[in-house]
Amino acid sequence: MRVQDQFNQEFEQEKLKDIFSNHIVYSGATGIDNMNQYSFRKQLDPQVEIISRKMIGGTYKFSKYKLKLLTKGRNKAPREISIPTVRDRVALRAMCNFLQCRFADSVKFTLPQDIIKDVKAHVLSGKFDTYIKLDVSNFYPSIRHHILRSQLMKRIRQPHILDIIFSAITASSVLSSKKDDKPNDIGVPQGLAVSNILAAIYLQNIDKFLSQLPNVKCYRYVDDVLILCSAGQAQDLAKVVIKKFRNIGLKIHSPLKVPEKSKIDSMYNGFDYLGYQFSKEHISARNGSIEKLKASLAGIFTSYKHSRNMSVKILEWRLNIRITGCVFEKKCKGWQFFFAEINDEDLLHKLDHYVLSLCKRFNVEIKPKKFVRTFKEISHNKYNTTYIPNFDRYDLAKMKNVLVEFFSFDIKNMTDEEVRYHFHKKIGSQVKELEIDVKDFGY
Repeated sequence: MRVQDQFNQEFEQEKLKDIFSNHIVYSGATGIDNMNQYSFRKQLDPQVEIISRKMIGGTYKFSKYKLKLLTKGRNKAPREISIPTVRDRVALRAMCNFLQCRFADSVKFTLPQDIIKDVKAHVLSGKFDTYIKLDVSNFYPSIRHHILRSQLMKRIRQPHILDIIFSAITASSVLSSKKDDKPNDIGVPQGLAVSNILAAIYLQNIDKFLSQLPNVKCYRYVDDVLILCSAGQAQDLAKVVIKKFRNIGLKIHSPLKVPEKSKIDSMYNGFDYLGYQFSKEHISARNGSIEKLKASLAGIFTSYKHSRNMSVKILEWRLNIRITGCVFEKKCKGWQFFFAEINDEDLLHKLDHYVLSLCKRFNVEIKPKKFVRTFKEISHNKYNTTYIPNFDRYDLAKMKNVLVEFFSFDIKNMTDEEVRYHFHKKIGSQVKELEIDVKDFGY
């Protein structure tokens, strides 16, 4: 299909309406104009007409983004997240769909769980005795626009389409808008629907290079590179890879100077990758990931203690979702799904014991679900289990029950559409809490 035809297809008005319904309607985020999705929905038809007409005509311009700062811990600079207006969110999602279609042959997105599954197989194979871990410093903010444009031009030659893409990434991110705000001349804002696909396009040559290296196994997930190899080739191999990144303006932390970020070592000493800890035949979750989970479990009890009604039923429901995870919007969510490749059953027993100790500490008599049982269900009965809630299968009666029992809704005068809306919004907020337990691993 011609590029322009493919572009026009993604920006058809009906497709844009579907994007709003499927990706944005339940979000509470507002951009620099403070228009929420309620107001946008009331004027959906004229809004999508504007997006479609201006995108296809090559005249669409993105607004400034609202800047949100996320802490990364003590003594670390916060991560900058850019929040678009609702209209721009629709446009950016359609742009993401277009880019994924155009670069489907050269850019592949692999789930972290699938990467870990492959790492696990090669670690246990005994073929390699050394690992190289490389971390790209300040990845998204360091992307050079002229290099990105040259990568995009491999599949997109139309200047007006390229200009629209760069309108999206040069728009400034601000706490409050001022006349003298300057556009970005370097980097890709984080938090946009196109951020990850553009970063992947930027690295497509490096990914190809890594995939063709002989007698090694290479993995890249966002800015984390892992190479399994033999001891004799590790030092030279690391130098070559670091140079490849440097050639496109990206700095990799030195394995010698910053060993907590990048490292070369024997696999027998163990290493961590994407939240997992690998050591000989033992594969578990990294200590930081475990502590984050335990803190979130304790937080549920603390929230219960300070709530007005102190509902044990709500406590147990929230706790069970945190333990088992869930299926929502066709995706598996939660700590156990993410760490499904561990072989550390002792850890799961310890987590179950920790939950029971919290019940005693807060003097609560409930029978929460088990980490051990959940792990077995995911491993052996993932698609048929009833132990893990699948909210996609909830009918209207179950949705109403959840809203009334766990969120104290009065549904007497609610329409079916309103019930579905509030159910998805409330479950979506619970899923966000699940994602906090395993954040920082993802596109």
